[in-house]
Amino acid sequence: MIAELHSLTSHAPANLNRDDMGRPKSARFGGADRARISSQAIKRSIRTSNYLSERLGKKLSTRSRQIPHIILERIAPQLDGDTKKLKLLNEACEAFASVLGKLDSKRTKQTEKIHTSQIVFLTEGEIARAVGYISEIVNGEAPSKAIKKIANEGAAAIGLNRVPADGVDMALFGRMTTDDANTFTGVDASMQVAHAISTHAVMPETDWFTAVDDFTSGDEERGSGHIGEVEFNSACFYKYFSCNLPLLIRNMSGARSEAVEALASVLDAACRVTPSGKQNTFASHSMADTALVVLRDQRIPVSLANAFERPVSSEDGYLSSSRERLVKHYSDLVGSYNLNDKAALFCSDSEAREELKKILPEHVTVVSSLGDLFSWMRTEALKNLPANSSNGSDAGGNA
Repeated sequence: MIAELHSLTSHAPANLNRDDMGRPKSARFGGADRARISSQAIKRSIRTSNYLSERLGKKLSTRSRQIPHIILERIAPQLDGDTKKLKLLNEACEAFASVLGKLDSKRTKQTEKIHTSQIVFLTEGEIARAVGYISEIVNGEAPSKAIKKIANEGAAAIGLNRVPADGVDMALFGRMTTDDANTFTGVDASMQVAHAISTHAVMPETDWFTAVDDFTSGDEERGSGHIGEVEFNSACFYKYFSCNLPLLIRNMSGARSEAVEALASVLDAACRVTPSGKQNTFASHSMADTALVVLRDQRIPVSLANAFERPVSSEDGYLSSSRERLVKHYSDLVGSYNLNDKAALFCSDSEAREELKKILPEHVTVVSSLGDLFSWMRTEALKNLPANSSNGSDAGGNA
């Protein structure tokens, strides 16, 4: 079974996700320039949101080059200033860096914080087991001898050589390993996230601004204390998420209810949170106006981006036409390809909701709140998942 989320979110002027020149990211689609938000920016905004943290807490993972230093900082206070043990702790954490790839000696020396050469994604349970393992070595009878074995034995001792079941974001977005870190297990991503694109053509604009010196009088100088410029755009974005539910369940060790609940929480957050780019300048925080959740027994993901291949053109805003295009395109696909979906639609505009009902296929449930949308998803997913639903074989890759 595949679970999909299709959403429309309209943003006032913003620079939510910028390129190496500081400009809002863009893409060419349907012969027109579109505003774009990368899938990486979307996933990070969800993973690091307060909204998701309040719901999943320690089920969220940590991604950092400073994992060995995080371990050191958790153990050091327990050593009561014992300089010999603190030295051993530092050596043990540097040795542990080789389990996660390679020690970045240069950066470690510059920052006095132990860094790995690559970014590492670990669950809270994996970090906790690493803390216990390193602490036991440092406080053991022959710590120097044990430290030499960390590189070869550390991954297995901590359980890094098996897929963790306690990281929801890892179970969804995957974990990639490299040749330098082949002692611990990669995780196949069960969710695919598209780059969000505007439903219409977008022309970026430039804000030319000045910062005025409060203590400069007109008699002294007329110039400002600082002059700068920043590019921005405003757009209605189409976002698409597709999750291989059996693979998610397998990544979470067969916990069906927990997997469905985790997915509902993540997709709910996806409708509420926004990337952080230039938010202090633009404060462009918007929730999804329209969200369509689809459950499909066939593992055939179906993006609705082609609803907007011909850019929406309107003198009366883009949301209304974008809603209609999204719903009509979905209806056309259901009829043309005999998609035996279960689906539910939420729209925050009550008048638009009634109009969309006239376009939607009869099997689509229309709800009046986002909470109702994901309650529907939880119920229907658990009711229709097959008994052998932990056998997800067609993964989407790694985040």
